[in-house]
Amino acid sequence: MNTAILIPAYEPDDKLIDLIIELSNMQFPVIMVVNDGSSEKCDEVFRTLEKISCCTVIHHKVNKGKGAALKTGFSSILGVHIKVAGCITVDADGQHLPEDILKIAKVFDKNSSALVLGCRDFSAKNVPAKSRFGNLLTRTVYKLSTGKAITDTQTGLRAIPADLMKRFLELPGDHYEFEMNMLMQAARNDIPIVETAVQTVYLDQNRASHFNSLLDSARIYGEILKFSFSSLLCSAVDIGLFSLAFRVLSSGNIPWPLLGATSFARLISSGINFTMNRKLVFQSKSSMLTQGAKYYLLCCIQMLCSWLLLEGLTSLRLGNVVLLKILGDTLLFFISFGVQRVFIFGRGIPHEKNA
Repeated sequence: MNTAILIPAYEPDDKLIDLIIELSNMQFPVIMVVNDGSSEKCDEVFRTLEKISCCTVIHHKVNKGKGAALKTGFSSILGVHIKVAGCITVDADGQHLPEDILKIAKVFDKNSSALVLGCRDFSAKNVPAKSRFGNLLTRTVYKLSTGKAITDTQTGLRAIPADLMKRFLELPGDHYEFEMNMLMQAARNDIPIVETAVQTVYLDQNRASHFNSLLDSARIYGEILKFSFSSLLCSAVDIGLFSLAFRVLSSGNIPWPLLGATSFARLISSGINFTMNRKLVFQSKSSMLTQGAKYYLLCCIQMLCSWLLLEGLTSLRLGNVVLLKILGDTLLFFISFGVQRVFIFGRGIPHEKNA
């Protein structure tokens, strides 16, 4: 077994000691625990761990977040004298069973260049409702963002090749969003993902979790939130220019005022939107010329759809033309996000599932 174990730990209890004792009998060459600023009541747990020969404990003086603890662990494992193929990240709350960790290690041995995910079954009866909903939401966001489906985007049980550990060290995020950023980075760089089914364990309705539903969710969904901000800002510009142009064209009895106003507004707002999405949202470094050509092809198609939809809605006399435009463009928003993520600013990702 040439894979290290990495466990970020915040306020752990004796379950962590039991887990590491079992893992130490499985011949993993390195077991690294990062104490992420736990309180003094956990000191005895960490002192016990330090007595286990194959276990190394690194201490953060203050709580920095799960992402920061993982990065500390990556750096430490890459710096040890024992060369490993990669590491398996494991949560410290007892929800990852030793037999599943060993299962992930065996799958990783056969897929040493892939990111291996231990995926839970969220249809199981013991899954808390908020965890089921949270996973559904992050799966949907990831699907929209990459065009690919992952069963369990929130799993902390992952096998990561050593070369990816080095690359992931450069990713932003010091909290739970770092784990989502790893998956996003995999999508951007054609890194294969292998899913492996593991047992679904929730202890005491997951009360031991330190996940902050509001704050950490905002961090995890940051990418689509940035896209939403970009789109909302440019939509405001687009609708403002459309309203002005439509009023001018209509009063001047110019033919096809809807088409003219839509084209004028979209020409200006699209330039702003392209720049923001390229630099702020998707942070792409690919050829601007190629991306620009793809983006404006999408823009023309989207503009044509927006105009035709608007012509259809106004012919039915359903209401104010500006409100109808807002409704139509909202329907096109999610389609545009998926197309830009997959075909313009990003690429697909090879993906496998192991039963």
